[in-house]
Parts: sequence; structure tokens; C-alpha cells
Amino acid sequence: MSSHVLENSADDLSLVVANMLAPECIQNPYPVYKKLRGQPPVNGLLDYPPGTVPGVDTPFPAWVITRYADVDYVLSNPDIFSSEDPMQANSSAPSLMLVNHDKPRHTELRNLAKMAFTPKRIHDNIVARLRNDVSTIIDHNLGVTIDFMTEVAGVIPAMVMTYLMGLPKEDYKKLVRWANAFMVSSDFTPEERQSCNEELFHYFVAKVGERYHNIEAGNEVTDDLMTAFITAEYEGNGLNKEEVILFCITLVVAGAETTTYFLGNLMGVLLEDNSWFERLKQDRSLIRPFMEESLRRDGPPQRLFRCVTQDCDIGGQQIKSGDWVAFFMAAANHDESVFENPEQFNINRKNANKHFTFGRGIHHCLGAPLARIEGEIMLNMILDKCTGVEGSLLNSSRQSGGLLAYGFSTLPLKLASS
Repeated sequence: MSSHVLENSADDLSLVVANMLAPECIQNPYPVYKKLRGQPPVNGLLDYPPGTVPGVDTPFPAWVITRYADVDYVLSNPDIFSSEDPMQANSSAPSLMLVNHDKPRHTELRNLAKMAFTPKRIHDNIVARLRNDVSTIIDHNLGVTIDFMTEVAGVIPAMVMTYLMGLPKEDYKKLVRWANAFMVSSDFTPEERQSCNEELFHYFVAKVGERYHNIEAGNEVTDDLMTAFITAEYEGNGLNKEEVILFCITLVVAGAETTTYFLGNLMGVLLEDNSWFERLKQDRSLIRPFMEESLRRDGPPQRLFRCVTQDCDIGGQQIKSGDWVAFFMAAANHDESVFENPEQFNINRKNANKHFTFGRGIHHCLGAPLARIEGEIMLNMILDKCTGVEGSLLNSSRQSGGLLAYGFSTLPLKLASS
């Protein structure tokens, strides 16, 4: 192949990467991922980590990593690919706990988080309340055309955050807005994003400060996640007040928006093929594989950033220490070399659970079990109360505000009842 052809090919790929932030690519990035997977990583993506503000912060050019093996390499080598994010740290946003830490501090923080974020606290303290509230939400929306993203999917995850941290239930609406702004997906002005970041931070400064005051005064406090973060100890170490605040913020921004998109994407599959509703209604054992295949094919989290700490080779491309990489879990989830016919929705896929939607290794998402519980309860409640889901994906739209998440901005449908 001539050097001229190679040069033109590289130019074409650079143009593809430059256009990844176009609204049409954000709404459906998978054809672009497929094109990029056929080539070594390409440098030049100028995108924004969570919390940063387009139009205010200046992005670093990043190598785009799309193949399954290459994404696995990045996830499996945290010593080479640092999670400490100088761009996010220098922005107006609060730093995220765990997400932006490396070993050994990451190990200490994760052990503390696991002591607070126990299966008992997730399950026993959440499930009954969530079933009751989801039942009420579905009853309220039966038989009328609604925007599912606003009336159902956008409510459940933020409401769960209020349970977990002992916040007033009505505050869920604030949490939705703040999470949307922080995650650089929905359309906000730079001023709105900065304002939301500040509001989110000051909200938890006040709430955590009030909890500390009550504990120190000997007042009775609720046994929730906020209290657990304050009191958790691992090998004699605990969290200081600022770290508790940042953990609460991290949970909200990492859990509220991505789970909202997950719930919406589940319903999108039901509209895509209406035979699924009756199949799931008759055999509830299909719900878990149905959710897992949705997480693989339509997983909301698209990509994360890492800073390279030593020279390395990724997919035949030499990457230098100090370079920035953007690895796309969603692109890896569609890698044909791992998942046959990746665009097809197939709940009999034997390796569906090999998806990277919740990450892998030391940064595997602690909230993954909670997201699955929310999806399972929502689906079961809809299957219990409804005779079908009516609507057309032609009337829906995918969010186009940023490449961080894949999900619906609007999803009109009717929860039919007899």
C-alpha cells in the first residue's frame, strides 16, 4: 500500500474521531465504533470527563480505544493507566471518590466503601420501599401516553439515592438535574453546568454537616449510607468530612443518570420487539438475561479516560507516558471478535456477561447490583400491572448532549392496562 493511501486513511480516521461529538454520532455511535475497531487507536478525541464544563474547560487530546482486547488491557492494568484526572481535578466540579483514585489510596477507599455499601444495606433497606414506590409510579401512569424518561426512568434511580442517604424524598428532582449536568450528556449551558456543580457540592456540605452535628450531639440518626460513610473504619482508618461529602456526590452522579438510561433502554427493547413483553410476563426467569443483554448491547456508559504512566503498546500503536486515552466500553461490547452479531439482541448469548458496561477489575462499579435490582423491580412491576407497552421508537429520541452515555432523551409510550 502506498504512503499516500496510508496518509489518506489516517486523515479519514482523524476526521471520524473529530466528528464523534456530532449529535448524530452521540445518538448512534456504533457504526463509528465499528469503523474505528478495524484500525489501530487514533489520537485526537477532544471530549470531556464528568464534571468538566464544555466551553470553559479545555480537553486533552486522547487516543480512542475501541477493541475488546485493548479495552480489557486498559482496565486490567491500573498501574499503567492512571485514574487520577487532572482535567476533572482542575475544573469547577468536585472530584469523584474511587473513580479518580489510584492504588494504594483506591484500595483503602474501596474497602471503606464496601463496608458501608453492603448487600444488606442495598437489599434489605431498599427493596420493599422501592417496590412500593415503583408500584405507585406505575399506577399513576397506567393507560395514558407518557414520556417514560420523565415520568418513570428519571424518577426511580434518584429516588433510590434519597433512600440510601437519608435525604428528603422530594429532593430527587434536584438530584436528577445535578447528575445530568455533571455527566456532560444533557444539553446545558456552561453557566448552568457550573451552577449545578456548585449547588450539588453545597447541598451535600450542608446535609453531611448536619449529620455530623447530630452524631456528635448524641442524637439518634438513621442507619443509612451517609451515616455508614461517617462511621466506617478499615484497619483503623476512616473518611474525613470532605471525603464523605465527595462519596455522596459520587454516588449521585454515577448512579442516577446512568441507571435512568439503563431503565429507558430496557423499555426501548420492549418497543423494538413487542413479543418480549409476553415472553417476560410468562417467564420471569428471562428478566435477568434480558437485562444483561441490554447492558451489553445498549449499555449507557460509553467511555472513560485514563492518563498513561509509562510507554506502552495498545493494539499495535505506541502510546507515550503522559498521553491521554479514552477507552470505549460500549465499543468493546460490540466487538465482533467476542460477540457474534453484536447488534442483534440475543438473550441466549452465552458470553453476554463478559460486557464491560460496569467496568472490570479494581474499578468495577460498586453500584452494579443496585442498578440490576432497580431494573428487575421496574420490569416485574410493569409486567404485573400492564397488559402491554404501546408505542413506536420512531417517536423517541436519543440524547445528543455528550458522548458519555447512550440513552433516550424522550421515550413516549403507553403502559396499557385492561
